Formats: sequence, structure tokens, C-alpha cells
Amino acid sequence: MAMDSLTTAWTPSFPAFQALLNALAAEADPVYVVGGVVRDALLGRSKELTDLDVIVVEQANRVARRVADRLGWAYYALDAERDVARLVFTASKTPLVCDVAAMRGGELAADLQSRDFTVNAMAMRWRRNAATELVDLVNGREDLAARRLRRVTPWSMADDPVRLLRAIRLAVQLDFTIENDTLLQMLRIGDALRLVSPERVRDELWKILALAQPEHALEMLREYRFLHILLPEVAEMEGVEQSTPHDADVFQHTLRAVRHAVALRDWLAYEKPINDSEAGATIATALAPYLPRLRQLLLNTTAAERRQADWLVWFALWHDVGKPSTRTAERIADGAVRYRFLGHEEIGARLAEQRMEALKFSRYESSLMRAVIQAHMRPHLLHASFGADPLSRRACYRFFRDSASGNQARAVEGEVGIDTVLLALADYQAIYAASPPPNWTDYVRHAAELIAFGLAPNGLTETRQPLVDGHTLMAYFKLAPGPQIGALLEQLREAQAAGEIATPEEGLALAAELLTGTV
Repeated sequence: MAMDSLTTAWTPSFPAFQALLNALAAEADPVYVVGGVVRDALLGRSKELTDLDVIVVEQANRVARRVADRLGWAYYALDAERDVARLVFTASKTPLVCDVAAMRGGELAADLQSRDFTVNAMAMRWRRNAATELVDLVNGREDLAARRLRRVTPWSMADDPVRLLRAIRLAVQLDFTIENDTLLQMLRIGDALRLVSPERVRDELWKILALAQPEHALEMLREYRFLHILLPEVAEMEGVEQSTPHDADVFQHTLRAVRHAVALRDWLAYEKPINDSEAGATIATALAPYLPRLRQLLLNTTAAERRQADWLVWFALWHDVGKPSTRTAERIADGAVRYRFLGHEEIGARLAEQRMEALKFSRYESSLMRAVIQAHMRPHLLHASFGADPLSRRACYRFFRDSASGNQARAVEGEVGIDTVLLALADYQAIYAASPPPNWTDYVRHAAELIAFGLAPNGLTETRQPLVDGHTLMAYFKLAPGPQIGALLEQLREAQAAGEIATPEEGLALAAELLTGTV
């Protein structure tokens, strides 16, 4: 059976993979392409192919090493005990990865039977320049046609409990239903998720939140009570009522914020339209002048190829996690109950950072999470304070200074502040069921003013290069080192940010006035 759909579904990365598959077939016939790429090809899902899974009968590491030497791919012994190798091709816009494994059980049928879901347990045999034969021993193609996710065997899920999370991810990603027996088993063995390593949980959750509709996956995690096991702080937001202008409990508000964060992420980083609504069109117009620089920042990676843009969804998920433990209730004049959440940003920041550490995110990623969550109310407060008026440069400076506190690794670029503003745009929309929300034009304008200050050469960058340094102050005024110097420098930076001083001479004159108490 000719499998042209495999090659037509692939993008321009195909020639490099084609050469690799031909070389592997020359070394170890038969060679089989397996996993998600086969599933997606049969579904007609065209995507940017960057990774491939291949199985050979035996000696995968020996075969992979020989092919790597011939073609110039990098070779790694990924799992010598199980005979799994990784080949990486870096001479392309995006690195290409191919994992080569020996067949589990020494034969194709045993290997496919050991996989997770039937739609992932099909293989395409590769012969020179083409996939020539589909091997489907578990009726995966039938399940594809029915848009159904079904376990391969009764022990598929128990063998590797991380597949419980994968089932949810694939169901949302592919818009499939989970077959009843598979779902019943998932519900029975949910506690087995506690046995999965933090790193594997982290990586699967990262993929879930990178989906186009992660809020659907989060609802499923909550419904199946997996959220209570993996992210109990998030699960505790369910049913926590809020006062007006909120019209939803904290968890449902959070899902809205996630949805709005996805729209921002996809527009800023992946160039998907956001102007299909009045609220989105307002954002697109206001942030258009800063779009190239924002995209440049958000396509940076934090660690392990995790992009800065994808953190926007994580910030949205965690921004109100401190509310359950800080809620207080008070009766107001008409007898209604008013709920308050004083200090929820500080408590939430600590809880979020602790969970990031438990999931083995990098130190920078954990501190970034803490800094953004701790600062997430600041844009709201600035908007309320300035109303329809523009933000002052001094207020913009203080926002970026304070938001970066405790996360100095990248404070100079203002990334913490930029992330916080983008989170605030998603959070503000999520407060209201109506779209656009009240005073939306003014709110977005204030957000744009903060971003402009953070990115402009005469904004945050300039104030990080002070007109007067500490050595100059000590020499000019004959001062000893100490806290007084730091306090003076900060006052001069604020004045510089506000446009009150523009030269070293003006800085020294202001310092003299500050020291004599005349200002």
C-alpha cells in the first residue's frame, strides 16, 4: 500500500529526514517510522516536522552512529540499556531530531503492542525514498476514522502512568473522545500519577499548556481529579467565590485568563490573528509599534527550549493561586457579602515558585514565575490611579524597577515587567464576561505606555545607565560609602526617568539639593 500521505504531510524539513531514513534503511532494513508522525500523516495534519521516531530490529545505537558519521548528524546514546539513540541535525533553521530505537521484544508486533494508544501504534515501513507499507496491528486506523483515543492493551496505562496526561493532551489536541474502557481505567488509577517523576510531569504539562485550547485540558484534569494530585494549589481555586466586578469563581476566572493569554501568545509569537474581536483589535492597534521587539523577546528560550512566549499561559494559570488562602468576607451596607484577597499576590508568588521548583524548572524560570505573579496587580493599580490620563514616566520606571526585584538576571531588558503587562491584559479581560471590558481602550493604552517605556532607548534602558555613578557622588561631595549613596542614586534614577534631569551636571545639582534637604 503506497503511503504518499506521509511525505505530502511533511514540510521542507522532509529532504533532510528523507536522506536520514534512506541511510538508516541501507544499514538496517527494515526500518519503520512510528508514532505521532504516522498518525498525523493519516489525518492529513500538515505541520512543521522537527522530530521523528524510528525503530529497527536491533543494534539501534550502532546503526545510528554509522549513519550520523556518514551524514554529519550529531549522535547521542540516549538509552544504551534499552538501545535507543538520538540523532540531531543542526544545519537547519530549527534543529531536527530523530530517535532510533531497537524494537521492544525484538519484533514489530511486540513493539507496537507496548505503545500507549492505538492511533500511535501504527508503523510505516520505509524503503528507498518512500514509505511503502502501513502496519496496523491494533486497528489504529479505525480509531482514527472514529476520532477515538483507545488504549492498546489493558496494561498500557498502568505500565506508564504519564500516559494519563498524554491521553488528555491528545484528546484536546486532536479533538478526539476517549474510549470508555480507557477512560474508566484512567479514573481508577489516577493516584499512580504520584509515581511519575517531576520532570516527566513537567514536560507533559508544558505540552498541555502549549495547546491551542489548554483551558479544555485543564477542565478535564479538574474533572478527572488529576489536577488535585499534580497541582493542588490550582485545584483549590475551584468554588472560591469573588465579589463584583468578578462574575465567576477564581478557577473559572483563571480559565478565562488562560484563554486570553493563549490569544496573546499566539499573536505575539506565532503570528496568529488577534483582531477578530473588538478587544483583540484594540490590542493589535496599540501594540503594533512594538510588535517586532516583543516577538524578539518572546521567542527567546528560558531553559530546555522552553520559549518565553509559552510562559504567558503559565502566568495566567498561577496568577490568582494565592486567593483561596487569603480570602476574607465582610458584610456591606445592603447585606451583601464582599470578598477581599489582601496580599494574594505575595502568597501566590511563593506558592507558584515552590511548585515550579518541585517540577524541576530552572532557577531562573522559578524566580521569573514568582516575580510576575507578585507584580501582576501593579498594572491594574496604575490604571486605576491614572484613569484617562497618560502614565507618568516616573510611574513607569517604578513599575519596571519593582517588578524586577528579586529577579535581576534579566532585569536590564525589562522582561519581567513586559511579561507582567501581558499577563495583566489577559487578567483584566478575564474579570468580565462582556468583551471588550469596561474602559478597555484606556487600559490597553496604559499597557502600551508601560511596554513603550520598557522597550524604548530613552526609557528603561537609559535609566539603567545613570547620569551619575556612586564613585562620582562620593568624590564630588566627599561622602563615605554606605546606604546614603544607594538612596541618592535611586532618587537620581527616578528623576532621570521622569525627565527632570538630562545631564551629569543636572544630576549633581539635584544631588546637592537632596543632600541639603532643599527638595
